[in-house]
Amino acid sequence: MKYDIVVIGAGITGLSSAYHLKKIDSSLKILVVDKFKTFSQGNTAKSAAAFRDFFTLRENQVMAQTAINFYKHLQNDLGVDLGMKYTGYLFLFDHEKDKEFISKYPHSRIVDEDISEIFNLNIDKDTREVMGIGSIKSAVIDENAGIIEPDLLSKWYYDQLLEMGVDFQFNTLVKKLVLAPDTALNYPGEPFNWQKSEIKYAETDKGIIESDFYVLCTDVWTTSLLNPVGIDSHLRPKKRQVFQITSQGIQKIINKNIFNDSGVFPFTIFPTGVYMRPYPEANSFWTSLADELNRDFSFTENPEPEPDFYTYNIKPILDNYFPASENSRITASWAGYYSYNTIDFMPYIFNEINIIIVSGSTGGGIMKGDSIGRIVAARYGHKKTTTLYGGKRVANTYSGRYRGTKIEDMVL
Repeated sequence: MKYDIVVIGAGITGLSSAYHLKKIDSSLKILVVDKFKTFSQGNTAKSAAAFRDFFTLRENQVMAQTAINFYKHLQNDLGVDLGMKYTGYLFLFDHEKDKEFISKYPHSRIVDEDISEIFNLNIDKDTREVMGIGSIKSAVIDENAGIIEPDLLSKWYYDQLLEMGVDFQFNTLVKKLVLAPDTALNYPGEPFNWQKSEIKYAETDKGIIESDFYVLCTDVWTTSLLNPVGIDSHLRPKKRQVFQITSQGIQKIINKNIFNDSGVFPFTIFPTGVYMRPYPEANSFWTSLADELNRDFSFTENPEPEPDFYTYNIKPILDNYFPASENSRITASWAGYYSYNTIDFMPYIFNEINIIIVSGSTGGGIMKGDSIGRIVAARYGHKKTTTLYGGKRVANTYSGRYRGTKIEDMVL
């Protein structure tokens, strides 16, 4: 069977793309292919599973805000449980932040609550000199932020797609995208540069899949598919690790939030970039750090977490700033990848021949997932703009390859 569109990758961005493509034209024959046994088993399953609109780039703010609003609509208005809790994102700074800074972020404010009983605000002189860390001078809370369960969000898209008649093929590894001329001459070495060519089929371990059009939502696996056909993925992979920790102090504090009535401790970011995501179901925090220097750009199929990375890079920060972590222990850990767009840290969604490539989500695939899917559908329909959830219209140039933006500074 030949499809109109094959979506390769069944993570959040792949599911959202297939959903919005089918919404714009219900007659489209769409197949979603994934190498795993079911949906969202790649880096979607390994993420910190949170959302925020605290970005320095307006483009990233809009993509996140509208996607968050859509998820909120699903949970609050349609009764779909997404495990979505507005815990807030608490940013702790070792320097002063003023009202001018906060004016850039519409759902954020300077913290005026007393947080000294929760955090150690004053770092002693010896520690400051030895570790190079500073006392906490200010804090900002992003209130349009919190945690979400990606498996529940993914299941909603998946169930909708089944009802819409979209086909799925799991346990199928796409090994190669085969480029061929529109009009074959049957000469060795085709396609030649002067021939009009496109992707004719995807070669998989289960056979050939033919389609008129392809959407690649393959995260860090994108480069290996595009390199042989000479298309730049515009991404580089970096390993990211999550460590689940608990302690008596954490168990006492995990269900407290002095900023709102969510009943869950806020997602917290410390001055060095170490962050902790509440996981109240296990009275724990997920802790991580997006280390840049001394972390190579590389890729292995099954990355493993490094206990020493937690011991020497994350734990000392928690020990100094967060007394509740005293005597904490690791109860689980895992590793995955960020698909980095290293130019401006904003997703690339661009067209090449008969492909749309979703690339470089830079750790924001879940929180921007619905917006990304809408942009894919609009680009497939040759639209100059995309209407995001709530009616916000954006130019498709800003998500594409040819664009002029500043650099996103708020990458976690």
